[in-house]
Amino acid sequence: MNTDILAEVKPFSSEWWDFFLKENGNFTETKVFKSVINDADVVLLNEEIIKILQELYLLKTNKYGFRVYLDGKEQDNTFMTNLFENHAPFDNEDITEYFNRVFSDKKFGMIINHTEKFSEELARHVLLKIQPLLDKVGIPLTGLSAHILIGNYGWTPLGIHQDTRGENVIHFHLGPGPKIMYNWNEDDYKELTGKKDNNKDVEPLLPYAESYPFETGDLYYMPWNKYHIGFSDQFSVGLTIWFNNPTKRSFTTAILDALHLQHLNEDDEILSPNKDKDIDLTFENIKSVLNLNENLRELTFIDLLKYLHKEYKLAILSNGGWASIPVTLSDKIKYEIDNYEILDNKKIITPYPFKTFYEKIDDELVIFARGYKVKIRYHDELINIIDKLNQNKEELVTDLLSNLIVDWPVEAGLYFLSLLYDKRAINIVETNKLK
Repeated sequence: MNTDILAEVKPFSSEWWDFFLKENGNFTETKVFKSVINDADVVLLNEEIIKILQELYLLKTNKYGFRVYLDGKEQDNTFMTNLFENHAPFDNEDITEYFNRVFSDKKFGMIINHTEKFSEELARHVLLKIQPLLDKVGIPLTGLSAHILIGNYGWTPLGIHQDTRGENVIHFHLGPGPKIMYNWNEDDYKELTGKKDNNKDVEPLLPYAESYPFETGDLYYMPWNKYHIGFSDQFSVGLTIWFNNPTKRSFTTAILDALHLQHLNEDDEILSPNKDKDIDLTFENIKSVLNLNENLRELTFIDLLKYLHKEYKLAILSNGGWASIPVTLSDKIKYEIDNYEILDNKKIITPYPFKTFYEKIDDELVIFARGYKVKIRYHDELINIIDKLNQNKEELVTDLLSNLIVDWPVEAGLYFLSLLYDKRAINIVETNKLK
């Protein structure tokens, strides 16, 4: 595809992503794509980043990966606590105004990880941009993640480094200042430095680097295996989307972690020393903490691993490919699932491109909605309801439940939809009751 044809191709269309893959050698070469992100998208994403900050400040947490650097030095918990308590963004505050107010003329950097968790608008908006690419190449096995870099820090505080093996990055540059990324091939960098990570002695190595300058509205792609560092001495914001392609070992580890997170009881009883050589006696302590139904307990280890793999995959698919699940409405606005009357006589929709996945296990329907696993008593009509919602079209709640309420009370159907609503799998289209 030549540049004349490209001028007629809409950015982020299927044809544009064909060009993207051709230009970067199918994810293998660094490349800058000029003037891809329009002004409206830049404004929207910057506004969402302010909202993400407001939410994190409200939660007063950096457990998801939130770091601030001043003059290249990472700040401690005392600094972060003061930031959370005294420097939250104002409503409708422009992102440049906010950082000028808080940091003034200081050289600072801010890294916010897994931001797809905290902004529904950002998660969906970006997903719509990259969906044609996902349709072509598939969803990374451990999902996508969105991370934000903000500041006028000069050299990236992390120094010259290489990203985790397999995790490629697409950088949406939101400006207003420009940025330059420097890349070194893996073998060249190893020969120059002995493969030194987080190397802050940058200047002597610049003659051996490839430089990639970009500005507001540009898109920068970089494969995982490049040693790199960024330079940004003017205030700028970058939204990076990571394709988390795991190694076989790290993917298996992620599946085993799911066993720990989902299928172990919260039993913190302290175990006493034991001199009995009978392993069955002490093994009972392990069996008692396993939260597995009888069918799962009877599986071989390999079959159990296969089951966990299926659950892991369905969870990521139901979240559109995002690795981090969104904050539920019950956590965000104290929504009560039992307050299901809010859905009565409403129009609802599953926003494209999200889908809800399910499977029948015994007399239960196991549902995967926006990465969450939900169980409910099985009824054939529940599957029909999910299938209709998965068409990503507006649906009347009364129509959706019309067949279900032949066997179940309407309250049960509304409760089922309330579960999906809480997990952000459906949205209410109209707030007023339909006539």
